Amino acid sequence: MELIDQSPHIRTPIGLAIDHRDQLYVLESHTHQPLSDYSGPAFDQIKKGIDQDLDGRPESWIIYADSIEDGMNIVIDSEEVLYLTEKDKVKSFQDLDGDGKSDVTRLLLDMGVPESVYDHAGILGITIGPDDWLYISRGNTGGQFWEITGTDGKVLNGYGDGGNVFRCRKDGTGLEEIATGFWNPFDLKFTWDGRLILIDNDPDSRGPNRLVEIVPGGDYGYQSLYGGSGIHPFLAWNGELPGTLPYAAAVGEAPCGLIDISQTHLSKEFQQGVLAAIWEENMIVHIPLQKNGSTVKGNPSIVLRGDSTFHPVAMAANSKGEIYLTDWVIRQYPNHGEGKLWRIRSADQMKKWEGPNGVVRFRFGDWGRDMDSADAILKELQSSDVFRNAAARSALRTRTYDEAVLQWIESSNSSVRLQALLAAKEIPLELNASLLQRLLVDEDEKVQKMALIYIATRSRADLLTEVHSLLKKGSVTPALLETYLATIRHLQPAFIAGYIGKLERTSKQLKRSLPEGYLWNIIKDNSIPEALRTAALPFLEVEDDNIEMLINLFDQSSLQMKSNLLQLFRPIDREDLANAILRSAMGPSPAAGFISQALTVLQYQSTDLCSEVTSFLQREDPIVRKAAARYLCRCSKNEITSQAFKDLKEQDEAKQIWLAGTGQLKVIPVDEWAKIPDTLGSASNGRLVFQSTIAQCQICHKAEGWGGDFGPELSNVGNSKTKRQLITAILQPSLEIAPEWQGWFVTTKEGRTYTGRQIDVGFKNVELYLQSGNFETFEAPKDYGLASNSLMPDGLVNRLSVSDFNDLIAFLMTLK
Repeated sequence: MELIDQSPHIRTPIGLAIDHRDQLYVLESHTHQPLSDYSGPAFDQIKKGIDQDLDGRPESWIIYADSIEDGMNIVIDSEEVLYLTEKDKVKSFQDLDGDGKSDVTRLLLDMGVPESVYDHAGILGITIGPDDWLYISRGNTGGQFWEITGTDGKVLNGYGDGGNVFRCRKDGTGLEEIATGFWNPFDLKFTWDGRLILIDNDPDSRGPNRLVEIVPGGDYGYQSLYGGSGIHPFLAWNGELPGTLPYAAAVGEAPCGLIDISQTHLSKEFQQGVLAAIWEENMIVHIPLQKNGSTVKGNPSIVLRGDSTFHPVAMAANSKGEIYLTDWVIRQYPNHGEGKLWRIRSADQMKKWEGPNGVVRFRFGDWGRDMDSADAILKELQSSDVFRNAAARSALRTRTYDEAVLQWIESSNSSVRLQALLAAKEIPLELNASLLQRLLVDEDEKVQKMALIYIATRSRADLLTEVHSLLKKGSVTPALLETYLATIRHLQPAFIAGYIGKLERTSKQLKRSLPEGYLWNIIKDNSIPEALRTAALPFLEVEDDNIEMLINLFDQSSLQMKSNLLQLFRPIDREDLANAILRSAMGPSPAAGFISQALTVLQYQSTDLCSEVTSFLQREDPIVRKAAARYLCRCSKNEITSQAFKDLKEQDEAKQIWLAGTGQLKVIPVDEWAKIPDTLGSASNGRLVFQSTIAQCQICHKAEGWGGDFGPELSNVGNSKTKRQLITAILQPSLEIAPEWQGWFVTTKEGRTYTGRQIDVGFKNVELYLQSGNFETFEAPKDYGLASNSLMPDGLVNRLSVSDFNDLIAFLMTLK
């Protein structure tokens, strides 16, 4: 890797292109939120390198094109026509007289609305396909209505959708959408075998940043209508929702540029795959793209990593396979005038790799190619491969198979019914009310779910009464409840009118409210199955005026409902609530499991109940005594409590919990902790450890429907991690940090430092997602960046007894 040039010759470089004569073109950004005292040019510029001795290091630079605003990316074709994306336009430039400067500028695509859009949420990436069409990516426009017009008058528009990929001919005609469901996809490229690959930044609360393969008609899960968090039952990020597609790889924060390995002469260990520039994490990663059904997957590995002054953006290769790389240098979004241009060359100067047998395919163009009949499409719809399903549904959009779709939607095969319903949603095809009523009570829960989403997104208010009736019929399962509630919100007249009329500037500002008291009516209605009423509890917004009603409900409910109400009560700190929980635990013959859960929730209450809880140490059931001991760790100054523990034998597990929680045990080395867990742990006690204030797990992690979202959800961690991996993750949380859970810090002007999970850097402020579950904005912070350690603190295990740690691991292993 060698430095080719830097400021003042190259300043805030963003886009990069190399023509067939190995001439370099660099897009300099000067209009990206420049500060008032910025001394650079008034417009963005495209500079062309003059390399007279052909050593790949330009001796000088000339301005190829000027008067550019909000430039994002560039690409050049074999005829030396250069194409540029601005955040609201696509243009072409051409040097006709050979003087190195563009003579002709053409506007190909114009995003006339919105009038203003954040730089990274408009038109972004551009590449040229093997079919000689332009392929372009667009961000989510912040949820604003958008409209793009081509030179032939063709129009694409949307309101509340996600970012998308579209294409057009090189003259701006033939504009058409290719795929949707993105956040802000900064770059896209074709691989050696013609796959279209894209990198996408992640929403505020749902990671990771991702690399995906684009399939015609593909939906990748995000819609701006539901806000910036990315969390909503109608959304997906990794193919979690039927009809959406998973990513090929998780990548680091702020991915900017891509290049296919086939264009480079890197050594054989890097063959087949792509390199990605990760701006915020100062690195270039290699992602090998290995076959995975009809698509590809890969795990990134770091090829090179710079210091805090290395912020790579775009990559391009010359005819020798040498990689050139633009570097923003300073970690701040406003233009600052610094910049570097690097070259990466292979030590062995290996010849450019051309792919197997030198054959370059157009894999993107192959999707759906053989689907020329209803029978052929049906065969693909029945595949277990979701990418082939998506291609088949896309084929239905361009052909008149409406009757076949209506026939398939009545199929006895539930997977065919589901795919036909998804096709009807995407075409879109209007389904009659009687058919939708049957789908709402389908035996397949996935069909039910997508029927609800179809009704919601098609604004089928004519079915609102039928949707309401599902609760009484028992057709809504706890797993479907969140989707059901979102559907009710969608079908409210105010939302429908606001969405159709685009009454808010950004779609996410449209209110999607349940009728007043709707959730409370579900929870207190004894005719509704208790499991469903219980499932409604996490969605209830606890307010001061309904806490007393909840306490009354708690006093009158069955143990099962009480058990779930306890979870709802965890963040509520009130003396009357604490006393109600204590009464229930001390009541006539409650089960030991309920008593221990009540004592666990009492740990979150500030009311002093030390003396009362100490009495539970006299109970015979070990799980109750252990739960009491965890509560009593706060009571070391209470004489009754202290004496009670002094009277216990040293080996008593309750006493060991108290000694560990109060810091009275010798710290056990990490390697010794690692040897402790065995197969005999108690998962039921481990659940209480997970929920306790001692272990703090539930504060950040969700499991079994409850908990925080500051850390990864653990509801299926028993499937994804081995016991050894779980032990290591707890004992050494910083040893391996997945990109989507990378921590960040912000230091304020006053010198106070905060840490959080998600970061959004604005013009003069930084927004950080904190453990409290809220975003906090820091105005003009002194510093911010990657946290060096995991957000999960070291040493949490030192407050646990040996048996509690063993039981915690046993519980985590049951989460499948």
